[in-house]
Amino acid sequence: MIIRVRTNIGIWRVNITSPPPSITTQTILDTIAQTRPHVVYEAPLSLDPKCSEPIDTTRPLCEQHGVQMRDGLMIYCKVDSSTCAENTVGNNNNGNTNDTTMSTTAASSEPSSSSTITKRIIAKDGTIKLIHTTDTDPSNNKSELGFRKGLMPLRDIKKSWTLNEFTAMDDKYNFKIKRQESSFVGVEGLHLESGAVESFQNYLRRFQFRQQRFGYLYGRFVEEEEDTQEEEEEDRSHLRQGGGARMPQKNESKVKKNKKVIVEAIYEPPQEADADAAEGFVMLDDDQEENVEQVASLLGLRKVGWIVGQPPRETGFQFSAAEVIMAAELQLECAQGVEETPFVTVRCTVGDEGNVIVEAFQVSLQCM
Repeated sequence: MIIRVRTNIGIWRVNITSPPPSITTQTILDTIAQTRPHVVYEAPLSLDPKCSEPIDTTRPLCEQHGVQMRDGLMIYCKVDSSTCAENTVGNNNNGNTNDTTMSTTAASSEPSSSSTITKRIIAKDGTIKLIHTTDTDPSNNKSELGFRKGLMPLRDIKKSWTLNEFTAMDDKYNFKIKRQESSFVGVEGLHLESGAVESFQNYLRRFQFRQQRFGYLYGRFVEEEEDTQEEEEEDRSHLRQGGGARMPQKNESKVKKNKKVIVEAIYEPPQEADADAAEGFVMLDDDQEENVEQVASLLGLRKVGWIVGQPPRETGFQFSAAEVIMAAELQLECAQGVEETPFVTVRCTVGDEGNVIVEAFQVSLQCM
């Protein structure tokens, strides 16, 4: 069973192998501790986003008031972000994932004084790892003296360097953001149902676009097909010139060219505006999520994008980092991997003259 734990730094997906009736808060904490052994909880596991209703630790989760045990159940907590690096150290011979074990609870989450010192390193694949060390003097480790973390010092790699040689090697480790020129949506682009957008704007107008809000777009991905009029005219011309009838070619009639997106409805899931949240809002547990998907399926609709209402921002500021991450996650979910998809992200905001601006975007494959 997967339980989602929403923290102040993001959502953790905790895979619980125990039977649902036996799951307690300690079960969840122990599972989190397997990958984040030194996490410090600033607020205990709770049923509400404000962490004002702590979960009773003396009873199983299924016996808590208002809890429906199902895959994807959302609970909340607040943590110290500096203690949440994942421990991805390889398994030892005993199959344990950590060199030291640690019991993590909401009341007592301080690391044991007898545990080894931990530090973060950046692996060659770019992932952040938490390793254990007893050496507090970085000068004893040559890798700490390298021009980049995890690499040897320049003198150990080569005795003498030219500027071109150094910049060429340094460029191998620089992450470059590249613009994606082509769109995943066809030439006809996005079609929004005006009534649905108007209803979404009404909430934003009520607060003068000072509160952020989001919703899911339901509609259809429509395949555009190449017109065969030119081929038919060419056949008639061939007959007028005395030629015989042509043999039909494979896929001659219609060829799939690209896609367009048609939005018929907007569903706004339960949420609370929160200026302190990275996204500007807090997503609440949605009891109607499955029903919405079933109704949409019966109507021939599917989730084709999402829309976010934004406050007025300075010129050139389109999306915050949290909004880009959320757009990438939703686009990944629709494409089921890093693949091309017409899933769209729509921003709704107000311009300098009070006019409402609605624009459609997509994140690139590199962002996904």
